[in-house]
Amino acid sequence: MFQKTAFVFVLLFLLNSCAVQQKNLSLNDWYAFTKTSTERQEPSKAYEFSHNMIRMYGETNGYLMSKKSYKNFELSLEYRWNTEEKFKTKNKKNSGVMYNIPADYPDKIWPKGIQFQIKENTTGDFIFLDQVTAKVNGKLVEAGASVTSSKFIENEKPYGEWNSIVIKSFNGKITQYLNGKLVNECTEASSNEGKISLNYEGAPIDFKNILLKNISQE
Repeated sequence: MFQKTAFVFVLLFLLNSCAVQQKNLSLNDWYAFTKTSTERQEPSKAYEFSHNMIRMYGETNGYLMSKKSYKNFELSLEYRWNTEEKFKTKNKKNSGVMYNIPADYPDKIWPKGIQFQIKENTTGDFIFLDQVTAKVNGKLVEAGASVTSSKFIENEKPYGEWNSIVIKSFNGKITQYLNGKLVNECTEASSNEGKISLNYEGAPIDFKNILLKNISQE
């Protein structure tokens, strides 16, 4: 009886631990900020939320920013460029997922941190913003306002199809995956924890299945 009770207790403990370590980021986990506003907004006032999907469009650049800060995590999500007729735009398709944004950094377009670039022909690039540095292929990236470190390979799907992104950040080592392939990697990132943002840069884009989990090793 004691062994059975102990087993159930351990099982419940493990299940509870998994629940704490992994979560889907949803409406209540974000706030919105746009270039034309000086105040944070409710997410649903800036962008569209429906059927577990976030649809970002409009005339003003902006982002959804996580309310919480995270360290040593794996972030996975899916995105696609919105090709519906009513959302057609002449803007070059451009967006990004930012992370390790310092919790005390003021809202601005664009904040300090590291970006997984989502852009025609360059999806998977690192963008290091506001003096963030890291080593790529053993070489220190020079600090600057916005510094690009190119992806290793191209692996984006055609317009309108869903693409999967995975970002792993652990004590300054960061790996970026696109549709299951490693497309970029760095070490010794000077910003190794912080908030997460989904960027809107003038090209209608959808995001879904945004999942964050804590990791304890690379």
